[in-house]
Amino acid sequence: MIRTLNFAFIAITGLVCLGLYRIAEEARVTNAELREARAAILQEKDTLAVLGAEWASMTQPGRIQVLVQHHLDLFDKAAPQLTSLTQLPSKTPPLAPENAFTNVNAVVAPAPFAPNTAPPPPASSPTSPASTPAQLKTGT
Repeated sequence: MIRTLNFAFIAITGLVCLGLYRIAEEARVTNAELREARAAILQEKDTLAVLGAEWASMTQPGRIQVLVQHHLDLFDKAAPQLTSLTQLPSKTPPLAPENAFTNVNAVVAPAPFAPNTAPPPPASSPTSPASTPAQLKTGT
């Protein structure tokens, strides 16, 4: 029985060693990948710093002004100085004169408020001349 127990312990020890070796190898590979990723990040940061410096030199206002003067036919115009509100341009004239609608004689009957109902039936008495809403609106 001791031989069997010794054999079992040796087998278990061997399996534990193999598992530990596998875990250590995975940790070594992951550590190498981590170092590569950190190096790539540092390289990208350096590249971004160089690109930022190039962008700053390309967008300097003095450089852009020289390029504009050389390649475009643009020039500065003096803007008129406004000293009071009376020198502002006038508003657009109204479409119709203000007194054009003073003598209008229109009668508009309020429409009945019934959002989910059918329109009311026409009146059955022929003696009332303006009994439907359509007649009230048109004045007939």
